[in-house]
Amino acid sequence: MADGALTGAAAAATGRQLGDWLAARWGGQLKEAFENGKGLTGPLARALLDTAVVDQIVGALWPSFALLAALLLLHGGTVALGLPEVERICTGLVVFAALAWTAYGLVAAARLAWPQLRFWLVTRLPPLAQTRLLLFQLIRAQHRELRDELPREGFGAQVLQETLLVLERRLGLTPDRAAYALADHLAPILLGHLLGRIFLLAAPVAGALLYYRLAIYPGLLAFTGAGPWSIAVYPFAALVDALADTGLRASLLRPAPVP
Repeated sequence: MADGALTGAAAAATGRQLGDWLAARWGGQLKEAFENGKGLTGPLARALLDTAVVDQIVGALWPSFALLAALLLLHGGTVALGLPEVERICTGLVVFAALAWTAYGLVAAARLAWPQLRFWLVTRLPPLAQTRLLLFQLIRAQHRELRDELPREGFGAQVLQETLLVLERRLGLTPDRAAYALADHLAPILLGHLLGRIFLLAAPVAGALLYYRLAIYPGLLAFTGAGPWSIAVYPFAALVDALADTGLRASLLRPAPVP
């Protein structure tokens, strides 16, 4: 027991001396390296954010374009073959799939955003401050994981732990200070970059979808004789008509215009 205490005291003393020597010998260079590294985190974080944003937006939007292509192909094929009833049923299936995908996307987005929204309801911080706080927590969590990986048993491990503590204190780069400095540097960069990328990627796509909804989609529906919502349930009405000999489909169609 006494030997362990003496070994621990010797390791702590050695670590303090080594930390003081490193701070005196290379403290300026280490601070400069930290500042240079902080500057490099901006481009790296922007590149990682670009990858994440593009993947998320592409994954969310490609089904919409697939459904649009399916609608146009179905319309062209059924008009050429003279099969209006087939067009109504197939168009209804595509529209129903689009509505189901939209509902799924809204639920998935709400579940993904709820933890962050709940956190914001507690902090009520402005966007920049909220981003800084989130980055600070992420950086501190990564630092704790790295420190936990360091050995803790043995004379050398104790010397290393004490050296790091002294070095952080002498350089003014304790984990909290270093994490805050990085978060404060990255928060405005990432927030502005994220908003810009979302606008550049989402705005043209949203405009194209809006144009389709207002200019093309009504024209497609005009050929079916159904409304924008009733067409989604038309396939199921056709199934009920076939099984029970009802007239649900006729009730979903718009009356023909009187010449």
